[in-house]
Amino acid sequence: MLINLKKIFHFGAQNFARNFWLAILTISILVLLLLSINGLVVLNFLTGEATKQMTSKIDLTVYLKSGVSDGEAQSLKAYLAKLPNVASVIYTKPDDVLENFKKEHKNDEKILSSLSLLANNPFGGILTVQTVGVNDYKSVLTQLDSPVYKKIIENKDFGEHEKLIEMINRLTGFAKEFIIIISLFFAFIAMVIIFNTIKIAIYTHREEIAIMRLVGAANWFVRAPFVIEALFYSIIAVITAFIVVMPLLLLLQPKVAVFFGGQGANLFSYYRSNIFSLLGIQFVIVAALSMLSATLAVGRYLKK
Repeated sequence: MLINLKKIFHFGAQNFARNFWLAILTISILVLLLLSINGLVVLNFLTGEATKQMTSKIDLTVYLKSGVSDGEAQSLKAYLAKLPNVASVIYTKPDDVLENFKKEHKNDEKILSSLSLLANNPFGGILTVQTVGVNDYKSVLTQLDSPVYKKIIENKDFGEHEKLIEMINRLTGFAKEFIIIISLFFAFIAMVIIFNTIKIAIYTHREEIAIMRLVGAANWFVRAPFVIEALFYSIIAVITAFIVVMPLLLLLQPKVAVFFGGQGANLFSYYRSNIFSLLGIQFVIVAALSMLSATLAVGRYLKK
């Protein structure tokens, strides 16, 4: 059995060496496929980070009506804080809202003089709500539509943030679909090239294969060297792709850090900490494509 395995690996390596230029072309297509797959991984990482950053910065602002008592405001705050999809609730009292408004318009004499003419504070309190996830705001808005709390709420502000999130999701979805189409295209081209490369290798060794079949060699023994050859393509392609990808990530990381304001989003660290799983998944994908193409090519020949 060990001798047979040595022969199979030797035969596979020999095929690889004899079809060197075809092997280079095949590996190049597989590398392009892997680069597009890595593009998906990068896009998915950046989208996740963007959503995380956005969630931490977006607030749902609930404006209470003027004259709402502190007890009513605190009751609403306590109710919101108990919701499972709410991370935090901050209550700003009407007097503080008024002071903040004055600070923002300290250079506008008309506004300040108009306020001085009012006997009472025209502002109500403000509740600033931050949810656990970016998609939890709709649920909170639904909770606020309760008749009990609706009568004390003047307005709720979240509309522009929602449109921004939807736009980002649409753009990301389009980009992912485009990369998937490109990946499928390279996968198809890779399978066709591997199929034809193996066919050429079979034609080169047709006399040796004929002798093997005459002496009663099993089909798996005839097929195995060509599958091993395809496996060589996969191993070299995965290694080459990561040799290309890692320096590109190093160059890209400073730009990613600037885009996210230096908060998290370390793309290179993400790859480095997940390198074995990423290598494994990508190797399984290209190895499956390569070995399937080789198996189909040899199977077609053996049926003759």
